[in-house]
Amino acid sequence: MTTTRSAAPDAAPREIQRLVNDFHTQGFVHVAHIVAEEEVTELRAAAYTVLTAEHVTKRNDNSGIVATVDAWEDNDTLRRLALHPRLAAIAGHLAGIPLRVFGGEVLLKTPNDRPTGLHDDKPCEIVDSRISLNAWVALVDVPVERGCLTFLPGSHRRGGPDRIDMTDIKFDDLLRDDDAHSYLFDHWPELRWTPRITVPLRAGDVTFHHRRTAHAAGANQTSQDRVSMVITYTDADATYNPRPGHDPLPYQPGQPLPDDRYPRISN
Repeated sequence: MTTTRSAAPDAAPREIQRLVNDFHTQGFVHVAHIVAEEEVTELRAAAYTVLTAEHVTKRNDNSGIVATVDAWEDNDTLRRLALHPRLAAIAGHLAGIPLRVFGGEVLLKTPNDRPTGLHDDKPCEIVDSRISLNAWVALVDVPVERGCLTFLPGSHRRGGPDRIDMTDIKFDDLLRDDDAHSYLFDHWPELRWTPRITVPLRAGDVTFHHRRTAHAAGANQTSQDRVSMVITYTDADATYNPRPGHDPLPYQPGQPLPDDRYPRISN
């Protein structure tokens, strides 16, 4: 099942409201052509620059996926994307509250890399906030066979605990070729029957998804890299809340995030 909703970045208020309604209902939206072609070319070159820098790159040797660490803080071009006014404006409308940028990472899935299993982003979150969401920016065309994202619409509104403890997640299950063993099904078995929506993207397209929205990505079955950047937005009033064994920032629990490192964006 493949469907999507697209809107121009400078859409009329009625179209913006449709995006907001879809985001609240489904937990994700697709917006086409946010990033111009010439910007995409520059951003893709910057992405490969940081992917070759040891101090900002880590590799998951089981999956082959390469993910940067704090790339937006190390590269001016990627920082401009993280603070992109059109992305920020849409994120602000979707959230309905003031936001700040909390992360910006490059993801690389090389040819023949495996699928990424069904998961949500909430367990790894290290802030307390009213809402967090991710913008997934395609820096190349990402058709189904290159590993685009698939979402479980409405899964962000499921009941039960807000998050699952990271100790309850078997990360090897995320690398299986099927989702039969997803931790989400252990805690929310009804999600197994949720219809899925797969969203292929052209370079410069963006999906925005709520941090609790269940999603997966297919294998890269093509001869070209899948290159994307993920920008994380969180509540402007978020406070630091590290998890046991996961305390990567030099702040005290309950401390507000500093504006100089995590800039506020206009709503």
